Amino acid sequence: MANFNLRNSINGLTDLENYKIEHEIDVAEDPGGAVNRVVEAIANNPDNITDPEVFDTTQSILKELPTFTDAALSTTLLESISSAFAQAVGSSTDDEKKEVLERYAFLLLWFVTAMYGVKTGGSTGEEIAAKGKGRGKKKAKSTENTANWTDQVPELFNLLSRALQKLPTERIWTTTADRDSFLSCITRPANLLAQSETLMKSPDIKLGYFKILSLAARNHGQAASVQTAIMQNLVYFEFNAEPMAELITLLAKEYDKPQVGEDILRELGNKVFSPQDQQGPKSFAKFLIKLGELNPKMVLKQVAILQKHLDSEFYQVRNAILDVLGLLIKSLSAMDDEQGPQNPEDENDATQSTKQIDSFFILIFERFLDLNGYVRTKVVQICNKLLDLQSKFPKQRIEMTSLAVRALEDKSALVRKGSIALLTKLILTHPYGRIHGGELSMEEWTKRYDEVDAELKPFQLPSQQEQSDDEEEQALEPDKVKEEEGEKMDHPAHQSDDDASEGSTTEDEGPDSLPSKKPKRPDPKKRRKSMMDIAAESQAQVLSGADEGRLIALRLKKRYYSDALSFIQHLENAAPIIEDLLASKTKSEVLESIEFFKVAADYKIDSSGDGIKRMLHLIWDKDSTTTDDDGKTLKGVRSKLIECYKVLFFDVVPDLNPHEQVNRIAKNMIELTFNATLADLTSLEQLLSTMMSEGNIHPDVVTKLWQVYSTTRPIPKAQRRGAIIVLGMCAVAKPAVVQEKMEELLKIGLGTYGRNDLVLAKYTCIALKRVGGTFKKVKGTQVDQSLRLPMDNPVFERLRDLIECETHDQEWFAMCEQALNTIYSLGEQPDHLCSTIIHDLTERVFNAPVTETDSSPQKEHSATPATPASPAKSAVTGDEDDEEHDDTIRPPSASKHQLVEGFQLGQLIFVAGHCAIKQIVHLEIVEREFKRRKTEQEKEDKATANKKSKENDELDQVVGTVEDDIADVIAHTKESELLYGPDALLTVFGGMCSQICSQQKSYKSEILRKTAVLSLSKFMCVSAKYCEEHLMMLFKILETSTDPTIRSNIVIALGDVAVSFSTIMDENSDHLYGSLTDKDMTVKKNTLMVLTHLILNGMIKVKGQLGEMAKCLEDQEPRISDLAKLFFSELSTKDNAIYNNLPDIISHLSVGAHSVDEETFKETMRFIFQYIEKEKQAAAIVEKLCQRFRHAQEERQWRDIAYCLSLLPFKAEASIKKLVEGLPFYQEKLHEEVVFKRFQEILGKIRLNKVLSKGEGDIAEFENAIEEARKKGLDDKGLEKRAAAKTQKAATRRSRRTRGAKASKEDSD
Repeated sequence: MANFNLRNSINGLTDLENYKIEHEIDVAEDPGGAVNRVVEAIANNPDNITDPEVFDTTQSILKELPTFTDAALSTTLLESISSAFAQAVGSSTDDEKKEVLERYAFLLLWFVTAMYGVKTGGSTGEEIAAKGKGRGKKKAKSTENTANWTDQVPELFNLLSRALQKLPTERIWTTTADRDSFLSCITRPANLLAQSETLMKSPDIKLGYFKILSLAARNHGQAASVQTAIMQNLVYFEFNAEPMAELITLLAKEYDKPQVGEDILRELGNKVFSPQDQQGPKSFAKFLIKLGELNPKMVLKQVAILQKHLDSEFYQVRNAILDVLGLLIKSLSAMDDEQGPQNPEDENDATQSTKQIDSFFILIFERFLDLNGYVRTKVVQICNKLLDLQSKFPKQRIEMTSLAVRALEDKSALVRKGSIALLTKLILTHPYGRIHGGELSMEEWTKRYDEVDAELKPFQLPSQQEQSDDEEEQALEPDKVKEEEGEKMDHPAHQSDDDASEGSTTEDEGPDSLPSKKPKRPDPKKRRKSMMDIAAESQAQVLSGADEGRLIALRLKKRYYSDALSFIQHLENAAPIIEDLLASKTKSEVLESIEFFKVAADYKIDSSGDGIKRMLHLIWDKDSTTTDDDGKTLKGVRSKLIECYKVLFFDVVPDLNPHEQVNRIAKNMIELTFNATLADLTSLEQLLSTMMSEGNIHPDVVTKLWQVYSTTRPIPKAQRRGAIIVLGMCAVAKPAVVQEKMEELLKIGLGTYGRNDLVLAKYTCIALKRVGGTFKKVKGTQVDQSLRLPMDNPVFERLRDLIECETHDQEWFAMCEQALNTIYSLGEQPDHLCSTIIHDLTERVFNAPVTETDSSPQKEHSATPATPASPAKSAVTGDEDDEEHDDTIRPPSASKHQLVEGFQLGQLIFVAGHCAIKQIVHLEIVEREFKRRKTEQEKEDKATANKKSKENDELDQVVGTVEDDIADVIAHTKESELLYGPDALLTVFGGMCSQICSQQKSYKSEILRKTAVLSLSKFMCVSAKYCEEHLMMLFKILETSTDPTIRSNIVIALGDVAVSFSTIMDENSDHLYGSLTDKDMTVKKNTLMVLTHLILNGMIKVKGQLGEMAKCLEDQEPRISDLAKLFFSELSTKDNAIYNNLPDIISHLSVGAHSVDEETFKETMRFIFQYIEKEKQAAAIVEKLCQRFRHAQEERQWRDIAYCLSLLPFKAEASIKKLVEGLPFYQEKLHEEVVFKRFQEILGKIRLNKVLSKGEGDIAEFENAIEEARKKGLDDKGLEKRAAAKTQKAATRRSRRTRGAKASKEDSD
């Protein structure tokens, strides 16, 4: 038997090319025969492996094994070796068997080493298999050998495990080196196979691997090698991170080897990761988190070392430590909940665990200020998970809430989203519902606190009262610090005052508690000291009859209420911030905000109402599902909003009968209209119409709303108004809602109730419009699907009476507008009725019968409403022949009747103006109807006539000509007949409006001036001729008027004028841009919105005025700046729009009368330059900016131009080339410090982008040129200063000599 040295053989595997086999044979020609001979030999007797011929043949086979194409050969060989090894393990253990075991173990190691890289795809196996030189091609062919020999890996692992269980290695191998060599043949195959991600996904293989290493560590003293294997897996194989945590847990719990895991944790705690190591930190993080889940006790012992990694450069490592801290808190709190203190030792353990929990929370809360957004997000997620635990952590909950509120203003959207979710979870899991339920109304909790405070007062000394108040002040300290911006609150009276304003009052302060900026309060302290004995005696008498348990309960309850108030106050502070986040561009953030307000409304938090109302505008969002960062599918914002409103206002509430359910839903719908703005009502209409179309509003609710609207019982006006508003909104989706109740509308809204409440009448008119349906016209069609009513319908008579009713309520104008809209929407001939109304109002105002040949019933009826207007008539008859001297020009001491006359004239002008604008729309409908009828007629003619195609073509041309004629007739009517026709009713009012507007100082009535300007604007939309005649007058009023309402109306009207006559408006658009500097925010906002609409839709051309729009980007009013940002964002989608106007914007903001300060200029340019993305545009801008240096004279201009250059990306050679070529233009300006700094920033960008073909050489050359130019500029500037100084000194000497000569001359005289 030849001597076999296991250690040398193992080392030889590292270099197979030089590995010598004494009796090596060539198995390439007949690999199957060689395998069969070996299998037969060891099958007869496993000891035959000691035969040199058999052993060397086996080695020769293994050397060429990776090149085998027959998969069955490798499988057969493995089965044979494994079977023989199993028999050797079960036999006696003399020296001869010792060598047999070594040889079989070595062959198994060689087999796995040879086959690992080919079969499992492991990177390490590939490297090992690639050691043999010149075998690359053979190994490429061997990929065909894809027999799944790895199916035998579980059996192989079982064999190795049995060997470790049965073999007494310490007795067989007396020397440590020999024993370690043999054991390495057992563990190394397992470690090699564990480097395959595919194999480690198999539970059987993974458990087999764990068993091998565990047995080696426990039974054979291989703990150190096992620890090394685990560390290698963590460092090089990220997929093994979590399995290694499972292995360590197994070693600790089942094999009594916790020191392996503890040593690894200590080693990891002291490990410093290289900045270039990207895999190690991730693997470490996964391992630590998994180990924290499986064995928190082990991690807890080493947490002091591990927490050093909270300062690691890698955010993954910091996240892992934070996860571990959260898991440890979970473990410690679970232990406390399960066991509870049973004896003093348990109480000490509980105290210790509480301290540990407190310290872990401190470490977690500190990371709210981490520089990395992912770490801050992880902190929020951990806090969210901790709230699911049974323990409520009352001590940390308030601080957690405060930090979550602060995180709402984080720059990271992930942090903000997580903070909103955290606040929602805090509400859902709050511990303040055990006594009074879960509602969190500030008012209710304040009352409870005051009641307990009043009960406690008799039991407290003055000093105790002060101390108690100080404690409450500390409980609310985070809010006070935030509200007072860091001002220190030293006296309890401060807390009382602040709490009173927020609904949480503290009433136990005495009259001596005065506000003080200093902590020193001498007089009250002295007085209280002198009264201490008396107070103590009185308190002793009270306490003698008091129950000590009740006193403790009251104090605990007071503290309980104080914490609840502090928690509620934090939530109240968070609500306005979350309201703003409803407008976020991040969808997940918006969805979390909606969920927060839904939960807040359920818990009756006071500020939730504002958020519920504001989120209503999200109904206009495009509904689309997306995927968030966690891979979850998110429903659309619109769907989430509808679901939220459905849950809050429409879902059935338990413990209510059906009748009460209907009343509740109807009440909720009506209350949604209270204090709603026009924008709120528009969004609410879209929401309710959508829900109505989807069947979410029950018919019984609609019936209840009609009952509220039509009831004769005295109810608040807001309820009746709300009912008809909601009914009108529901009718958008289902017109039958109002079609079936026409009589109720006429009786209530257009009857007595409507006359007494014009707002009710207005919304009734809006609901009436829905009778005809709300069909949207499809582009390209000429069909009008809306319902039209005959003019003798009672609806029109009621509308006419309502418009002509005697009133001087300003709500009449809004009502009249909607009434006229209803007439034009429903009437077949609305112009006839409106003409009658104008006649009647004219007769009432001027008290002169209108000369009319028509004696229609409407004419006769028109006299009836004028009869009760005797005060108006008496006011006019006194000065009938002079219209200019209206009563409104009289002094303020004029009688009430005279003021009513001015109001009535305003009513008349308003009706005339609105009828003019509605008549245009009506004419367009008439034109469309004419074309539709003509088209249908021609289709019938074509169907009945049998003509040639040529004749048909001629007929088409005739039809086109007829349509053009119709359009020409309608256009002529608009332009010439409505305002300039000899018999036109509106002719006189056009001149009247222009006269009032041109002589506004003569007309003192504010209503008259407003309505005149408004009607003038509407008349201008009718006729281009009228518009040209009065446009400059309108601009003059816009510039000189002191009434912001008039200016705002003019701006909106100019937008309509631009739509009607774009050419006229385009020539005078400069006047409109001027309103962007208006002092009134509403005027400025309307101007910005109008210009945005006109520019983006191409109705006016931009001629260098975008600079004024750019100024709005940094406006102090957030709504203005947001609108401006939206404008430029949309403008960037137009072809080269921002690029073409960028030079003008820079010039406008940098120099001249319209320039802004440097900081504003920087912020504005930073926003605009983000839309310069094309390389060609960037290169052209570089060239233009460089040329600007040549003509720039002021240093401010140099700095602005250089800053603009630094904003460009310089990602293309063209931009850098233009910058280098422009050096002569700016080299003389480089001595200015800020300019040079900007060019240094540009050089940094160029280096970072690495776009130059010649690399660093060109950059260095350009940098040297800049540096030389700077030095030369500094030298020239220093020379100029010295020359100026010399000139100044010479001038000073001349001046002195001149004064001396004059003085000597005076002395001689």
